[in-house]
Amino acid sequence: MNSKLQIISLGGSGDIGKNMLAFRYEDTIIVVDCGVAFANEEQPGVDLIIPDITYLLENRDKVKAICLTHGHEDHIGALPFVLKQLPLPLYGSPLTIGMVREKLGEHGLVGSTEFNTYPDNHGRVEFGPISIEAVHVTHSLPDATSLIVRTPVGTVVHTSDFKIDQTPIDNRLFDAPRFAQVGDEGVKLLISDTVNVERKGWSPSERTLVPVFERFMREAAGRVIVATFGSNLHRAQTVFDVASKYGRKVAIFGRSMNQNITTARGLGLLRINDNQIVRVEDLSKYPPNEIAVLTTGSQGEPLAGLTRMSRDENSKIQIEPSDTVILSSTPIPGNEDMVWRVVNRIFRLGATVIYEAIQNVHVSGHGYQEELKMMINLTSPEFVVPYHGEPRHYYNYKKMAMEMGYPEDQVLIFEVGQILEMDEHGVTLSEEKVPHGSVLVDGISTGGVSDIVLRDRRHLSQDGTVVVTISMDRSNGEIVAGPDLLSRGFLLPEDSTELFDVAAERVVEAVEELSLAAESDFDTVRVTVHDTVSKYLRKRTGRRPVVIPIIMEI
Repeated sequence: MNSKLQIISLGGSGDIGKNMLAFRYEDTIIVVDCGVAFANEEQPGVDLIIPDITYLLENRDKVKAICLTHGHEDHIGALPFVLKQLPLPLYGSPLTIGMVREKLGEHGLVGSTEFNTYPDNHGRVEFGPISIEAVHVTHSLPDATSLIVRTPVGTVVHTSDFKIDQTPIDNRLFDAPRFAQVGDEGVKLLISDTVNVERKGWSPSERTLVPVFERFMREAAGRVIVATFGSNLHRAQTVFDVASKYGRKVAIFGRSMNQNITTARGLGLLRINDNQIVRVEDLSKYPPNEIAVLTTGSQGEPLAGLTRMSRDENSKIQIEPSDTVILSSTPIPGNEDMVWRVVNRIFRLGATVIYEAIQNVHVSGHGYQEELKMMINLTSPEFVVPYHGEPRHYYNYKKMAMEMGYPEDQVLIFEVGQILEMDEHGVTLSEEKVPHGSVLVDGISTGGVSDIVLRDRRHLSQDGTVVVTISMDRSNGEIVAGPDLLSRGFLLPEDSTELFDVAAERVVEAVEELSLAAESDFDTVRVTVHDTVSKYLRKRTGRRPVVIPIIMEI
């Protein structure tokens, strides 16, 4: 038996997204969060990236539950894919469970999933030798929690995403007293959010945006269209509050945002009157200066509300020159180009666009340096570990912790697949690794997208495709017609004629050298045609189109 607590990163270490940690003590494994990341330009056609759960599947009899910290996609988005392979009970705050229930409903998994909410008043959920306690923190949506993980070898505080907002929009304060109590009891290890460790000072409160939105709602001659994350429910509350003050009704455009607002209202976590909401279909019944629109698409997502508006693809809402469009978010790293394309299209339509570079219309849900220091001071851990960040965040977090007096060997950094081992004496980084990586999901491929498929997609986007068609006599293997070469996205027809003529000659020579008998192996012919054309085109042009040989047997 392993008498140490093992903390295994299956995602979220060294990058932002697909957060997933496993806590193992002897034969008990508890999983914390189950998130997704989003594809970049190197992964064409990929919708989502989820953690590789091979380790959990290999130890499925030991995995007891998935405990969730909050309802953002990078913490819950992989659940539909994971639960199909590994059905487990879920634990979370009421809003988190409500959002997950809606998500799983789309995948037909509600009936087969056990949903549980954390007990009130700092109650614990017991899983044999491991217990979990949820502590309320402030973030960009209500009902976010940090987790206190108690084990026979010590206590771990896993902050997940947090900030310390002294004036939260929902008046639910960050539970500093509870963190201090846990710190007094003794914390062996703090696993901390690090996204904003490079920013000095304290993060602005959500309430600081109220006067900014008031100015636009008051002064805009037409509609005010606010784009933000579909799960940024505190921003939604701000928009509704300010719109109400200036006599504007609000239309919600975007399926995920509509769903999340409905769930939060049902739990009493948003204060919105029914008469303030107007259907998108009814917008034409109201003067533009009496309307605000809350929409998704602040990240330039191709199918989101604002993106469709910018392309003038949506019959329900068209951007008008009198509109004021506010991008109330910061681009996720890698999304910048998509965001600026949307902004430029909206400018071309004549509307006014407000974004962070010219006006502070967004505050982060992640704490700055002083908040990260405050969490360390409240919990007084023996060891600290940065999490939910990139290498640059980890470097700066370690530097900050050492400036606070921590020895270098008590600030540990671990990557995906690595294991932290904790016992009564301390915390160390194990040399052992578990299977790890990313599974790429393209909507219909439940088993993930292979590297070969991605390579072909990149080649298609960069160098195009060449189709080689040959008709062959089934009885003797002789070429009856062709080879004919047809390309798309490779070269202009006038530039490729001579090139393809020579390539066809090379194919004929290569096929004739095979000395095919009556029982011809046409798979060998396909490979020969592919290799001959690929090598020749690469030698002549330096490009690598996807070559598709088609052998027609006659």
